[in-house]
Amino acid sequence: MSSPDADEQSDDDSDMQPDGSDQTDDADSTDPTDAPPLDAGVDGRPDAPPQVIDAAPDAPPAVQATSLILSEVALTGNPAEFIEIANPTDSAVSLSNYYLSDSGEYFRLPAGVTLTTSDFIVKFPAGASIGPRAVITVAVSTAANFMTAYGVAPTYAMDGGTMIRVVGTSTATLTNDGEPIILFQWDGTSDLVRDVDILLVGIPGATNLLTNKSGVAIDGPDADTATSAYRPDARTILSQTGIPGMSQSTKRIAGEAGHEQQGGGGNGIVGDDETTEDTRVTWDATFTVATPGSVPAALLP
Repeated sequence: MSSPDADEQSDDDSDMQPDGSDQTDDADSTDPTDAPPLDAGVDGRPDAPPQVIDAAPDAPPAVQATSLILSEVALTGNPAEFIEIANPTDSAVSLSNYYLSDSGEYFRLPAGVTLTTSDFIVKFPAGASIGPRAVITVAVSTAANFMTAYGVAPTYAMDGGTMIRVVGTSTATLTNDGEPIILFQWDGTSDLVRDVDILLVGIPGATNLLTNKSGVAIDGPDADTATSAYRPDARTILSQTGIPGMSQSTKRIAGEAGHEQQGGGGNGIVGDDETTEDTRVTWDATFTVATPGSVPAALLP
C-alpha cells in the first residue's frame, strides 16, 4: 500500500516535461479533438462577428444621365431669345452632328424639308463640343444683341455665322406664345434623325405643334434607295401651362430619368421616346428672370 506522499509525487511527475517544466493547462493538450476552432481568438473562443457600422441599407445609386438636355429657353424679346443646352454626363460630347430646330417638321431633314417663315434648322459647326457637366447658350439673334441683353456673350449665335443655318432664313425668331424646341442628331447620310430632347415651350398654337412622325418612311442621301421608317412616338408630351413673359425664361428643374419612356423602342439616340417626357414636372411652371449659363446643381451634380 503506497503512502499519500508517494501518490502526490507520482501525480507531480506526470505533469513534468522533459525540460522540467510543469504542464498544467488543458489548452496545451495535443489531442486534436481539443484544438480550438480555426477562427478562435487569443482566448481560444470564436471571434465575434465583424461590427456593422451602418446597418441601414445603402441608397440606390443615382441614375446616370446618358445624353444632352435642353435646360433653359427664352421666348420673348427678339434680341434676347436663346436656347440653353446642358451636358449632365461625365464626358465631353462632340456637337458636330447635333442640330436645333423650332419646327415640327425637323425629322424630314434627311429627305429635304421646306420650313415656314421664321422657323429654322441649324447645325453646330465642326469641332464644336460641350464639356462634362457644362452648359452652352445659343442666341437666336446675334452675339452682340445677346451681349446687350445679358451682359455676357453666348456660346453660339444663329445670326452671325457661328451656327450653320441648314434650313430657314437668317432672321429666325421664336414665337412668343410658344412652339416646339428640338435638339436632335443626324450623321448627314442616314435615312433618319435621332431625337435628343424635345420641349413644347409656352403654349404653341395649332400651326406650331410637333408633326407625328410615327411610321413615316424616308430615304436619306445615302447610296441606296431603300427607305427607313421612324418608330412610333407615344406623343404624350404636353405644352406648358403658361408663357414666359418679357425678360423671363423657362428652366428645367429635373432630369429626364423617371419622367419619360426609356430603355429602347423610341426614336431617341439611346432608344428613348422624347415625346413622352412629362415636362410639366421636369420644367418650371412659375417663370423667372432669364439666367443663361446658370443651371441648378441638381441637373449638373
